Amino acid sequence: MTPRTRNWLTAALATLLVVALAVTFGGLSGEPMGDLFQRRPSTFFTDSTGARALFLVTKKLLPAAEQWRRPLNLLSISADRNSGSTLIVAGPGKPISNTEAEHLDRWLAAGGQLILATGNGWPVSRAVREGNRTPADPPQDRAAEARATTYLSGHGAHLEWSKPGEAKNLRVTGASVPLGEITMQLSRSFSSVQGAQVIAAAGGAALAVTIPVGRGRIVAIADPGIVSNRALREADNAVWLVTLAAEWGSQKAFFDEYHHGFGQKRSASELTWAFLKTPWGWCAAQIAAAALLYVFGYRRRFGRISESPLPARTSALELVEARAGMFQAATAQGVAVELIAQNLCHEWSKICGKPVDLSSLSANARVTEAKDSAEQLVAFQALVSKTEEGEQLTDQEFIEVGRIARKLLQGPIA
Repeated sequence: MTPRTRNWLTAALATLLVVALAVTFGGLSGEPMGDLFQRRPSTFFTDSTGARALFLVTKKLLPAAEQWRRPLNLLSISADRNSGSTLIVAGPGKPISNTEAEHLDRWLAAGGQLILATGNGWPVSRAVREGNRTPADPPQDRAAEARATTYLSGHGAHLEWSKPGEAKNLRVTGASVPLGEITMQLSRSFSSVQGAQVIAAAGGAALAVTIPVGRGRIVAIADPGIVSNRALREADNAVWLVTLAAEWGSQKAFFDEYHHGFGQKRSASELTWAFLKTPWGWCAAQIAAAALLYVFGYRRRFGRISESPLPARTSALELVEARAGMFQAATAQGVAVELIAQNLCHEWSKICGKPVDLSSLSANARVTEAKDSAEQLVAFQALVSKTEEGEQLTDQEFIEVGRIARKLLQGPIA
């Protein structure tokens, strides 16, 4: 096989593969997105079991509609009954916690409305109360009690559900139904109702009941699928649900997504504050406060002990000794004499206002006017010339260089 034939064959196979993948992905993209692991009436899904259509309709018809993605104990409680809102919980996949249940009761008593569409009464995660069980209770009895205790049963409602069947469009009547009668799609109902008032029924079977809680109420619906996109498309379920929310309080609706598993991410400060409000958080705060009092009370250090910085030294004598020691260690006598001569010329240049070198100092009137300045200048020039020729000065001659330079600078100035 020639390289040309091999290249054409490779290109043809690659083209066929791309076309096959495009056809496959195109066929899959035409199907509505659903939850492959757990079908749930969430407002995030647009398939037949989702509740996206109800959320969009409610958002269009009511003044405000939001997705609630936080624990229910963060619901704000209003003191005004007319400002109460509606919380819609449809087919929750997660049980309600004991803390959420207690806060939800206070929220309802303040004037809120809970529309709960569930087929099990919404179990409470810590359902077994400590006062109702003994250590001798067998584990199976505790499990049965936990299954029997739900949020609805905690409000005195004893409800039993019929077995789910095929969804059918039925005529629904009741006090909560607009115009007294409406067509709704249902798949199950209540088979027994005790401790609640029926507000919607279909063919003699109770569909929805109401339970008063303080100034608010719970609207329990037997069929969680009543909020699904399929039901809203084929019947008038949305009309009834929106009417329930529109006739209550401020006409504001919240759709619970937290118990569908779509919790909202919270900042570290919010999580810290939520922890501090718990008994364990209050205990941790007290321990931290006691530790801070101990640290500041006994002046405990954080880290290793550090020495205090030494004060800066500006002694001229120490500076001279340090420089002299450096030149002595380097045996740089010639460099030292050269630096002394340069410094002398530099200082006299500033005094005279013009550049001055060593040879012009003897002609300078300000230098020669001092007594013996001319002789000392000649001696200074001789010593400097000696070092420039490479000869070694004695210690006495080296000291004499510094003494003459100092005298030449201080004489005229004095």
